[in-house]
Amino acid sequence: MLPDLVGTWSLVSFTALSSSGEERHPHGRSPVGLLIYTSDGHMSAVISRSNRPKFASSDLVGGTPEEIKQAFQGLEAYAGTYEVDAERGTVTHHLAVCRFPNWEGGSQVRHFILTGDRLLLSTPPMTARGAEWVYTITWQRNQ
Repeated sequence: MLPDLVGTWSLVSFTALSSSGEERHPHGRSPVGLLIYTSDGHMSAVISRSNRPKFASSDLVGGTPEEIKQAFQGLEAYAGTYEVDAERGTVTHHLAVCRFPNWEGGSQVRHFILTGDRLLLSTPPMTARGAEWVYTITWQRNQ
């Protein structure tokens, strides 16, 4: 039986653990985000640092290079389709669009643990800043 991931989920926590045991919070200790799985196989995920600085200008396409950099670095976002492999405990996200353009057109596998209305997703080890990291994201199902 396939687990029921369909619905909207709110971000609870986002942590990264390096192969040397270092723990980080890539989007601060209070990030915000939404994860959506639809019944027809589409998905979308957005995670943001909760205290991203606002642009000085109200111009929608304005912003200084530093403001744009801070906004970009404080946001994760992608969308596409998904498939669940209950036997392996994985959900694969097939990305149509992504903040990180290198992932567009590719797939991202996440291990999952679904307990009641809590969904824990974790990545396989990924290289970032010269080290191997496992990212763990906890979501709460919205009612």
